[in-house]
Amino acid sequence: MMKLDNQFKQLQNHPENERLQQEIRAKLDGKNVKKPWNLLGSPLGEWSFVLVFVVLASFLLVTSLNDTNQATSDSIKAIYSYKSSGSSDDFRAKPSTNYIGMENVTTDSLLFLFENIDELPSVDPQTKQYTDYQLIVVYENGEQRRFELDDYYLYDVDQDLFYPGFNQLPQAVYYDLRNVHFVKLPIILLPVLILVVTGAVSLFYSRRKIELPRHNQSLYVATAIYVLVMIAVFYYALNIGLLYRPFIFVLILLLGYIMWWPIKRGTTNPTILRVEKLKIIVIVLSVIAFLFWG
Repeated sequence: MMKLDNQFKQLQNHPENERLQQEIRAKLDGKNVKKPWNLLGSPLGEWSFVLVFVVLASFLLVTSLNDTNQATSDSIKAIYSYKSSGSSDDFRAKPSTNYIGMENVTTDSLLFLFENIDELPSVDPQTKQYTDYQLIVVYENGEQRRFELDDYYLYDVDQDLFYPGFNQLPQAVYYDLRNVHFVKLPIILLPVLILVVTGAVSLFYSRRKIELPRHNQSLYVATAIYVLVMIAVFYYALNIGLLYRPFIFVLILLLGYIMWWPIKRGTTNPTILRVEKLKIIVIVLSVIAFLFWG
């Protein structure tokens, strides 16, 4: 009883936690409190909320798959480019900027190049070693042609033909591709920002002498889900294809909720709840910023 009385006195400084104050008052009076049913606060509501995110993310992933066909029209609608980072033989580029790494490069120099592609002389390179850029030319009729470009050749993937590369093309082609793929927000800044935010929160708790709850089983479950999702995302990006931005956006929101879920279940301290909510919001917004502008 003394413990409950002390807890209630501490809560007087936190009028926003009225529900918990009412519960403690009822315990002090020896009464049972009938808690109002809350859909999102119940286990069924929480898992239903997560299921909605999973279904929406799966739908976006499935609808992101696109087929490429050989084009026959000379009227170019758009040119998309992906900067390759290795010697893989897989063609990863997609005809949309909704994929991470894809850029619209419909510039005058590239339009002129591909409108007159059939007039270029063919070359016979000794080896097909690596590719600097993968390009998809989309025509007005919806059909597409795929190309790979580096210093030594421009390779027509669909027709298996080689044309001269950067060394024999106008410099504007190289500069247009380089400028559009210029990194605006270096990805290395993201983990640094997350560490700074986490460190600032830990310092706040230390100075206020606030102890976080321990032995939270929900935290272990959330951590396991978080790790599995991150492994799956990195595996997909490295071995399967480019990440679809709308899908990743939904996934980030889902992971943000997963981060919040064990905190909400494991503590009633209003200060911890406010600080952790702010931390998650900052992290989620930072990841979204790097996703769209990085």
